[in-house]
Amino acid sequence: MSFLISRQAVFNQSGGTEMYEMLYSFQSKKNPNGDEKLVSAEEIQEAKDYITLNMNTLFDERPAYIRYSPLLLDNNFNELFLKDKLVIEIPTVMLADPVSLQKCMRLKRLGYTIALSGFLYDEESEELFNFADILRFDIHSDSDEIAYTVKKCHERGKRAMADNVEEQEHFEFARELDVDYIRGDFFSKPVLETKRSGGPMIKTFLQILALLYSPDPNIEYISAVISTDPVLTIKLLKVINQLCADKGNTVSTVRQALVMLGIDRLKEWIYLVGLQRLNRNSPGEILRLALFRARFCERISRNSGGSVGSRSNEVYLMGLISIVTGSRDAEALAKALADLPVSAEIKEGITGGGVFGDIFFLSYSYERGDWNNVLMLSQTCNIDLQVLANEYINAQKFVKKYGNFAS
Repeated sequence: MSFLISRQAVFNQSGGTEMYEMLYSFQSKKNPNGDEKLVSAEEIQEAKDYITLNMNTLFDERPAYIRYSPLLLDNNFNELFLKDKLVIEIPTVMLADPVSLQKCMRLKRLGYTIALSGFLYDEESEELFNFADILRFDIHSDSDEIAYTVKKCHERGKRAMADNVEEQEHFEFARELDVDYIRGDFFSKPVLETKRSGGPMIKTFLQILALLYSPDPNIEYISAVISTDPVLTIKLLKVINQLCADKGNTVSTVRQALVMLGIDRLKEWIYLVGLQRLNRNSPGEILRLALFRARFCERISRNSGGSVGSRSNEVYLMGLISIVTGSRDAEALAKALADLPVSAEIKEGITGGGVFGDIFFLSYSYERGDWNNVLMLSQTCNIDLQVLANEYINAQKFVKKYGNFAS
C-alpha cells in the first residue's frame, strides 16, 4: 500500500499561514486511480498510523483542513486530531445520504469545525448554511453571488474562504470583501521589489549568485560583495554566531563567517536571504516552499539513481530557484529565468524539459496532490511510491529544522 499525503497552505489576508489542507490518496500500482472502495481495513489503519506519526511535521501545530470522503467519515479519521486542530470539509453530496448526514451531524455536535465547498448562499440553502462554520467558494464564481455570500457570513458569524485565488485582481476582490481565508497560487508567487529602498538590487543579488555558482567560487570576491551590503553582513554574522554560540567563539568578519559556513550552506543561505529581501510582500510560506522543493527534488534524484542521481546538488539548486519564477506561463518563465546565473539544464528542468524536467514536475505534482501525474512520473523517475511519500515527509522535516535559517 502507498498512502500519499501532502499539504497546501490556507492563508489569511496578510499572507500568514492559518492552516494546512491535507491532500491524500490511497494510490498504488494495483489501485492507480486511488479508488477508496478498494482500500482494505489494513490499509486504512496503516494510513491512520502514518498520519499520527507525522502529524507535527505535516501540520506544524496548525489546524488541518481535510476534505472528507465516505471512507474518512466511516472510519473516524477525525479521532486522530484534537477538535480545535481540525476543519472537516464535507461535500454536499454526502449530506444527501441519510446515514452520512447523521454521522456528519454527530461531528458537528462533538464540536468539530465544519466547512462546505462550492457554496454560494440562497434561501433554498439556508439549512446547509446554518450547518456550516466555514463556507468555501470559488473566486471565479459570479461576483455578486460571492459578495452576497460573504455578507451573509459576516451577519451570521460564519467564516468565508476564497478558493482558487491566483491573480492580483482575485486577491484584491477577496480582501475588499474581507474574507477570512484565502487559498490558491497567489501567495506562492514571489513579488520582486527590485527598486525597494534599503534592499539589494536584483543585479547585486545576481552578482552574488554568479560568484557562488561559478566553477571555482572565490571567497575573497564573495566576501567583498557581501561586505558592501550592511544588512547581509549583519544577518550573516548573526547566524554564524548563533551556530557557534556553544563554542564560545565570536565571528566578526564576513570572510571568517564564509569559511565557517562553507560554500554549500552559504549558497542556500544567501539565496533565501536574498529572496526574502526581494519579496517583502510575499509570505514566509514562499521561503518554506523553496527550501522544501529543493530538498525534495534532491532526494528524488538520489533515489532515481543513474547519471541524474550523481547531480543532486544541481537538482537541489533547481528546486531552490524555481520559486522565484512564480508563474508556470512559458513566456513569464523564460523571462524570469533569463538572468539567473545557472546552467541551461537547470533552467530547462524548471520548464519541464531536459534531464531534470521529470524530477521537477514529480515534486511539483506531489506538493499539489496531482496524484495521477505522481504515479506516472514516479515510474519515469524509477522511484517507489512509498519511498517517495517518505521522502516528502523527510523534506518537510528538513524545512522545519532549517526553515528559519534566513531570518
